[in-house]
Amino acid sequence: DITKEPIPVVPTIHYQMGGIPTNVYGQVVVPKNGKHNDIVNGLYAVGECSCVSVHGANRLGTNSLLDLVVFGRAAGNHIVETNLKTKNHKPLPKDAADYTLSRLARLDSAKSGEYSQDVANEIRSTMQKHAGVFRTQKSMDEGVQRIAAVRERVKSIGLKDNSKVFNTARIEALEVDNLIEAAQATMVAAAARPESRGAHAHDDFPNRDDANWMKHSLWYSEGNRLDYKPVNLTPLTVESVPPKVRTF
Repeated sequence: DITKEPIPVVPTIHYQMGGIPTNVYGQVVVPKNGKHNDIVNGLYAVGECSCVSVHGANRLGTNSLLDLVVFGRAAGNHIVETNLKTKNHKPLPKDAADYTLSRLARLDSAKSGEYSQDVANEIRSTMQKHAGVFRTQKSMDEGVQRIAAVRERVKSIGLKDNSKVFNTARIEALEVDNLIEAAQATMVAAAARPESRGAHAHDDFPNRDDANWMKHSLWYSEGNRLDYKPVNLTPLTVESVPPKVRTF
């Protein structure tokens, strides 16, 4: 009865904070030989899935308008000016499709297992409880362990429907396989950051620490490990605005 009690509201997500590291042309970049901007040829990312390091590691880690409109245009122009001049595709390695096919084969061969949405619900509840806006070290550390356990459950997802046409169950299972990567990256990176910054409001460390944590967190699925890269503080054509604590 809404005249006597409030309506429960469950928070959701409407934008990303973080994303795939890119340069100003939308080209995906990775660490190599001590540098953080080695280009992955042919791979681009724009919009909320990308991180050009314009806003730094704060609440606007990826901003939909800037990263999509400005850098989306830059990526499109770069593709036209460079890649479209080469009409021929590079030869694919013989094992190019092996990983993708192995994911599908594992699901199709699983005669039993958990329903993907049950595991997805567990991911959701874990992230809401342990990686909400207001965080404590104890809660995040528990979340790291809990999301690692959920990841093991993802491996045992099975399909009751193995049909090849319009099989939404297979799509949902693959989506959960992707979701656990994003969840674990978020949880592990958050637990390792002893400061408050943007949406990372750490009750045990309420102050922002630019001296030690003005950097992007890079999470690697292989080995569940973290690395870091510096925030780009040198614009190409204008003066740099020194970072400062955002107050209201």
